[in-house]
Amino acid sequence: MSIFKTKALLLAISIFVLFSCSDDDDNICTDQVIETTGLESEYNCVNTKFEMDIDLTDDFIIITNQTDFNSRVTGECQPDIDFITYDLLIGKEQLTTGNDSIDYVLTEGCETNTYQLEVTFNQNNTLIAPNLTYHRLIPKLPQGREVTVDITID
Repeated sequence: MSIFKTKALLLAISIFVLFSCSDDDDNICTDQVIETTGLESEYNCVNTKFEMDIDLTDDFIIITNQTDFNSRVTGECQPDIDFITYDLLIGKEQLTTGNDSIDYVLTEGCETNTYQLEVTFNQNNTLIAPNLTYHRLIPKLPQGREVTVDITID
């Protein structure tokens, strides 16, 4: 084989390899943070972590209609929720110390097509051991979409 044919073959192979490698940077899959709200913001409820109750222990449910909300949730906060726009994720968590605040981050998993709500209880050193109600009004979930809750106690 002549040097010219060898160089041409190497050049052709190099060009083929260069252009056949895909540039996956345009198709990067990243999880997306989804905006949520609460009953305090949307319906002027007050101190829902103490004033609202549901019969659960260290668990959560998703309420999708007003009838279920009215029959399962008790307390001072009893608004007519816009269940066309929202689902209500509500749960209870037994804590060993006092609570200052609760933070929430809802993420849609890009690869899994599932939602994860991170609930962070920001604690203090008081000797109160509350059984708190936490909740988020989340955008209406697509049919069959799974939601998990990850609890962090700080």
